[in-house]
Amino acid sequence: MSTAPTGWSLRALAQEAHVLPKVARDAAEEGVIDAQHTVESDIVLVRLYGALKRLVWPEERRPANRDQGLRVWEAITIETARAALPDEVENDTGLFIHQTGCELVTGPGPHCLALFKLADQPFYYAPLGRWFNELPSRRPIKEEGKEKAAV
Repeated sequence: MSTAPTGWSLRALAQEAHVLPKVARDAAEEGVIDAQHTVESDIVLVRLYGALKRLVWPEERRPANRDQGLRVWEAITIETARAALPDEVENDTGLFIHQTGCELVTGPGPHCLALFKLADQPFYYAPLGRWFNELPSRRPIKEEGKEKAAV
């Protein structure tokens, strides 16, 4: 995993994760990422954190005007994603997130199994593999010479 020479700023992490800078600051405050030692894979964790903080399960009361910290299933999900990055992540790796935790799956068989297992309850699917492949170091390098030659 590549990092910028001095690490990533919270603003840069937020921009790459497609979330507001406040989400990256909140992720640092809650211990999801270490603001002093950021790495590129933190982009995925900030993006996941931003998605999880917006989730409210049916029948769950969550006042918007009060900070409640990480819920248990959020902490489990974030630690599962952290453990999987980058070694266990492939193109089709995803997290099926439910009220009691999450299921990390890769491949069509495990995806189907997770869907059948969670068919009667609400869940959120986070495409970790796709998010990981959107990291700056994973993007294809455009060569100017080839682009001009193709014109």
